[in-house]
Amino acid sequence: MFSGIVHFFQRHPFLINIATALLIAILVIIIRKIVPKIEDVIARKVADRTKSDLDNRGLDMVAASVSKIVWIVGIYFILESLRPWLPDLLIRYRDGILYVLAVMIIAQFIIRLLQLVLDWYSERFGERLKGQVYNEFGPLFKRLISIVVYTVVVVTILHHFKQNVSSIVVSLGVGSLAVAMAARDSLANMIAGFMIMTDRPFRLGDRILLESGEKGDVYDIGLRSTKILTFDNTLIVVPNQQIINEKVTNLTYPDPQIRIMVEVGVAYGSDLEKAKLILEKICRDHPVVLEDPPPKAYFLNFGDSSLDLRVV
Repeated sequence: MFSGIVHFFQRHPFLINIATALLIAILVIIIRKIVPKIEDVIARKVADRTKSDLDNRGLDMVAASVSKIVWIVGIYFILESLRPWLPDLLIRYRDGILYVLAVMIIAQFIIRLLQLVLDWYSERFGERLKGQVYNEFGPLFKRLISIVVYTVVVVTILHHFKQNVSSIVVSLGVGSLAVAMAARDSLANMIAGFMIMTDRPFRLGDRILLESGEKGDVYDIGLRSTKILTFDNTLIVVPNQQIINEKVTNLTYPDPQIRIMVEVGVAYGSDLEKAKLILEKICRDHPVVLEDPPPKAYFLNFGDSSLDLRVV
């Protein structure tokens, strides 16, 4: 019986190819069913021990990419097993098509991996990097990651197909230079905003003093500019590059406690000791004045028409 089966397949060789292709397809389906199971086991044993869902997302990303790669490998071997019975045109373009698909899957994996790292960085250092600047730079970085990776993918695919990519690389370089020259002020402000985000000379809500003498609370840190709310309830919009290049005094960080000096003049002949006691009592009765160090009043100088006192 066995020899009869062998003889039958020898008389019909195409059945061997079909059977091989079916076995490969079944194997691919089985592997794609196993991959999620393995992912669930790893997620339960490792990933669920952490509070963040980033590791679960990473496992999902790896499992999805592995499943796609398994499909491509399976299709390759299925077509290889059916090669004697397929058109030459399909065989001729098979490797190229599968190569492009594999490169695109790897590119998507790299993009999602880098974006996941960016999300991890945001989650880990989010409290330290508070402010709109990070919220604005996050999507920008993700878009830049996609642009850079897909540019490399296009150049890689063209190089694989023996296409001249030197002109494309030169064009990209010239185009980047032209864009940089046309938008150098905006790029300078964006880079300065990134430096503010990383160096953190001030944060939202901090009271700062600019080199020009303007004072106010940081209202918003944007991609191009920083907005400062003054005591007159008006907004000062300062380009980020200007803030980076000038001296900025942070009156809130690292300690929000500050010293205030107020000069008061009293008439000649007034009781200075009584005047100082009154000034100190007014300060002590104020709800935001600290008891330690206590407020203190001093005689400053003889003015043109008054005795000048300073209360600290």
